[in-house]
Amino acid sequence: MSTYTNDILFIQALESYSYDIEQCVEKLQYILGGNDHAGANYLMGKIYHEQAHDYVKAREYYHRALCIDHEYVETYYFYPYLLIDVCDYSEAEHVLEVGFSLLQTDKARLYHAKAMIHEKLEQFKEAKTNLKAAKKCAMNNNFRYFIDGQLKRVNEKMNVGKKSKKKKSKRKNKTTTNVKFNSMLD
Repeated sequence: MSTYTNDILFIQALESYSYDIEQCVEKLQYILGGNDHAGANYLMGKIYHEQAHDYVKAREYYHRALCIDHEYVETYYFYPYLLIDVCDYSEAEHVLEVGFSLLQTDKARLYHAKAMIHEKLEQFKEAKTNLKAAKKCAMNNNFRYFIDGQLKRVNEKMNVGKKSKKKKSKRKNKTTTNVKFNSMLD
């Protein structure tokens, strides 16, 4: 009975997350006050990460969610971004590896997170490879369009150094003329 009640409260907390954080946290605290619930820990971690920006507490809740149920897939979609935010790239890679090993995870979302790690490390070719893999695995057009924008951004970052070299060579080829302007001081 208690688990059933907690599941209902968790669903209500999920529904209120986007518009009433206070009500969401109240329901989650009630659930977490009783027994362990992976979903409640995940959502509390997400609140601390995205809303409160308390990365230490967020990390604790995400980690607890994975300890309770290592197959709770939502955690694999958000925990790596927290680890990227705190520059713990090796742990983020490890979490993604476990996520990739689970059959029920959305591989496109995991590839996107992996691409973000490589982009942060300025490994743009690897980032592009992972973004292309994400696009290939994507099951909806909105995500595919989103990935197209991400690819465009990474391509622009790759070309930042190249453009400045081209501009310098064009400037050298231009002929300069000595033009004097008449001024009122002359």
